[in-house]
Amino acid sequence: MRKLLLLLLVAATSAAFGQGKTLFAVNSVKPKAGQGTAFEASWKMHLAKFHNKDDKRTVYEVLSGAHDGEFFIVEGPMSYADMDIERPTSKEHRLDLEKNISPKEDVGGTNAYYRWADTLSLNPDVQAEKYLVAVTHVKNGTMGDYLKEVRRAVVINTKTNSTASYNNYVQIWAGSDPVIVNVRSLKDGFKELDAAYNPSMTMNSFQEAYKKEYGQAAWDNRVKMLVDDVTSREVYIMKVRKDLSSK
Repeated sequence: MRKLLLLLLVAATSAAFGQGKTLFAVNSVKPKAGQGTAFEASWKMHLAKFHNKDDKRTVYEVLSGAHDGEFFIVEGPMSYADMDIERPTSKEHRLDLEKNISPKEDVGGTNAYYRWADTLSLNPDVQAEKYLVAVTHVKNGTMGDYLKEVRRAVVINTKTNSTASYNNYVQIWAGSDPVIVNVRSLKDGFKELDAAYNPSMTMNSFQEAYKKEYGQAAWDNRVKMLVDDVTSREVYIMKVRKDLSSK
């Protein structure tokens, strides 16, 4: 199965996170040209056969950017201990992917694992079907300072009673290419991206609250760091595909 080192994560429940299950595995699949309908049909049969009990998958469709038309297949939340489990259907599962799914996909890509960061997330339990995703690659050696600023943003948004909802995920085993993924839940759909949707939520109000809490020098450092310490960032919108996900 084609896999990609980009993220599309679903915000899981607090109960699951409370049990120490904070890890997610993410796969990206792009059907070959002219194979979209056939791919979805094959995936639905695979899903019904292998992922209708405890080994569930959630599927999202990317709607913009370089990965428009791709599907993200997400497994989790899970713990490190869950990764040791060997399912009795593993061989049959792999053969089904090779025979019925892979021939309908483009090739290339890798898989990746991510850790949900609770202290870096805001109103994490809001349920949504549409999302805004930002994948940020941080300069090697600066992730600690970057995450400190992400935490400060959560503090300010909490103090100002922000109604926004987002979850942050840090890629594990990222080596020299640290990655953090922000997934904003759009409870009311893409109209939340309109500036007129919530006029009280402005950059100026955030800036004022931040400087009041941490000072002008800290704000100036934040602005500089969010440019200097970022090697690249990709932003796209997506939606959940309930018809392609486990029930």
